[in-house]
Amino acid sequence: MNKLIASLFLTLFLFSCSEKNTNTDNVQADSIQTTNNSTTNAGAILADKLDGLWISESYLKNIETRQSIYKSREYDSKVLGFSLDKKTMLSDTAMLEGFTSHEGGYSSLIKYDTSKGKFVNNLEKVSEYAAFPEPFELNYDGGTILEMFFPKTNKTDRYRKVDTNLDTELRRILIAGDYKIGNDGSVIHFDSDGKVQNFQDFKSYELVYDFGEGIEYDAIIFFKDVKAGNWVDGVTYTFKKTPNSLRLQNVNTNWDTMEHKISDEVLVLEKK
Repeated sequence: MNKLIASLFLTLFLFSCSEKNTNTDNVQADSIQTTNNSTTNAGAILADKLDGLWISESYLKNIETRQSIYKSREYDSKVLGFSLDKKTMLSDTAMLEGFTSHEGGYSSLIKYDTSKGKFVNNLEKVSEYAAFPEPFELNYDGGTILEMFFPKTNKTDRYRKVDTNLDTELRRILIAGDYKIGNDGSVIHFDSDGKVQNFQDFKSYELVYDFGEGIEYDAIIFFKDVKAGNWVDGVTYTFKKTPNSLRLQNVNTNWDTMEHKISDEVLVLEKK
């Protein structure tokens, strides 16, 4: 009888221990799952905020101050800008798509670093000819500035969030608005999206920011079509901003020889 009772107690004890171990394992598994979900959510929230286009802060600030793209063509950041896509930022193919004023292709694979709570470049997948061979971290200020920090050199590049695209942002900063010519009562309107109204027979315009090809000055290229096309199909003007006007000079362009002759005649558009 005593042996039967002892055996019963032993069975109950072993069952209790097994139940406790199972519960402990479940709690640990739930804790790990909760941590993973929390990390994923944090990365997704950050990715959503970083989604879009980022342009060199020094570049944009200089253009705003100098009212000139040509005088601001040099910038102190690694690239002129880059884009991030929240749809892929938490995947194995997450990419920072960088570009200069002349071309794209300055890109880097990135990943979300859970220990730092930020995106970094993926050094495990750096190619031999990578545009960003050194480590960097993306530090977000919670607003419109994203810093690219390089730990090895202690250098920080600052980029500003742009809601549209570079062309639209440059037109918004420099040209967009209403103008008039002398006593002419008609109003010339420049949209930031590139449309122009009541200026000769032009329908659209584009600002030059990729210099060369004989253009070494601030330039606007006008087109008679609503959609801007190749520069050779447009009419080129130099431009100079003053506090109250936009001063234009026609350029006789020869795209074959890359020779351009600027007219002496100045067309003054007064800001309304």
